[in-house]
Amino acid sequence: MELVNGQRVLGLLQLPVATVGAGLAVFGSRALVRLPPPATGGLFGPAIALLTLSLVVWAGLFLLPLGLLIPPTGRYGIEFDDNQRRLLMSTTITVAIGPFAGVGMAFVTPWIVPQTLTLSTCVALLPLGATLLWRAGQALRSHAA
Repeated sequence: MELVNGQRVLGLLQLPVATVGAGLAVFGSRALVRLPPPATGGLFGPAIALLTLSLVVWAGLFLLPLGLLIPPTGRYGIEFDDNQRRLLMSTTITVAIGPFAGVGMAFVTPWIVPQTLTLSTCVALLPLGATLLWRAGQALRSHAA
C-alpha cells in the first residue's frame, strides 16, 4: 500500500481553500453593504457587526490568494507561472499588512481606519484580478489553438 505524499494532499487543498476564501469575501462584503445605519440608541452593536464582517472579508481575501498559491496536484488545480505567483503573493502581503497600516493611523484620526482598510482591500484586488484574468486568457488561448 502506497503512503499518501504530503505534497499531494496539500495540492488537493488548493481549490477548496481558495473557494472558502472567495465565499467569505463575497458573503462578508454583501453583508457589509446590507448593514443598516446605526440607530440613535447606541453604537456598540453596529460597531461589533462592522468589525466582525470586516474580519470575515479580510480572512476571505487572505485565504483566496493563499489557496491559489498552493501548488496543484497533477490535473487537479490551477497552475500559475512565476510572475502570476508573484502577483498572488503581493495580494497576500497587501491584505496582511493593510489592516496594520489602518490601525496604526488610528492615532492620527480614528475615522481613517475604515478608509485605509477599504483602500488596502481595493489595492489587494488589483493584482488578484489581474492574475486571474491573465491565467484565464492563457487557458482560453491554449484551448483555442
